[in-house]
Amino acid sequence: MDIRWNSTFLMLKHLIPYRSTFSVFIDTHYKQVTGQTLLTDDHWYVAEKILLFLELFYDSTVELSGVYYPTAPLMLHHIGSIAKHLKTYENDDLIGHAVIPMKQKFFKYWKKIPLLYSIAFILDPRCKMRGFNKVLNLLSQFTDVDYSNYYDNVRAELTRIFCKYETKFGAVRLQRQSQQASSVTGKKRLLFEMMYGDGSEVIEPSTSTAFESQGSELVTYLESETVHQYDDEFNILNWWQIHKRIYPGH
Repeated sequence: MDIRWNSTFLMLKHLIPYRSTFSVFIDTHYKQVTGQTLLTDDHWYVAEKILLFLELFYDSTVELSGVYYPTAPLMLHHIGSIAKHLKTYENDDLIGHAVIPMKQKFFKYWKKIPLLYSIAFILDPRCKMRGFNKVLNLLSQFTDVDYSNYYDNVRAELTRIFCKYETKFGAVRLQRQSQQASSVTGKKRLLFEMMYGDGSEVIEPSTSTAFESQGSELVTYLESETVHQYDDEFNILNWWQIHKRIYPGH
């Protein structure tokens, strides 16, 4: 598809490493005939700038197109990265005029964050509410949108969903849990890193439900320390499987 942006990216990606080779070849076969330079340093500068700008979109497309791992928990990461990327380039002298309408289209679809992606993000044990708060703060900086109420709404909705589940399946779950060992031993301690670098504390919601105030499996998960393991081998589904005795309601 010669008119698609990803085709342009791939073309430039394979071209630019051979910049010097192409320049010599074109000067040899073109400049000698016409006396003019076909490709100048300015042309290469434009090509490199466009390559750098498109790279993030290509990487996001590839990662979110995966089929052998959950992609929903990754959406907020990429929404934040793209929002930052567009803000960085919106005043660029070369491509700013193209970035502004891109940012408007981005806001059209992603200014209101879908609840599904927020809950999926929180159910990643590396994120939880602390990471969710941090992502919303970053998004606010990049988009000038206030997400403070959205934080409260998502936590309330997550609690409502869990309460509904608990009402319907709680008795069966507790019966199953009583037949299992009450503790899990032999678990290898995971390595931790500071999420996003600054260790900001989570801003708690202004209100809490009665269900939360009594304590629950959900609260235990949300308030516990995040898992600091960010390598590509980490598997969210495997983590929940390993911790099924700690969080049997999952």
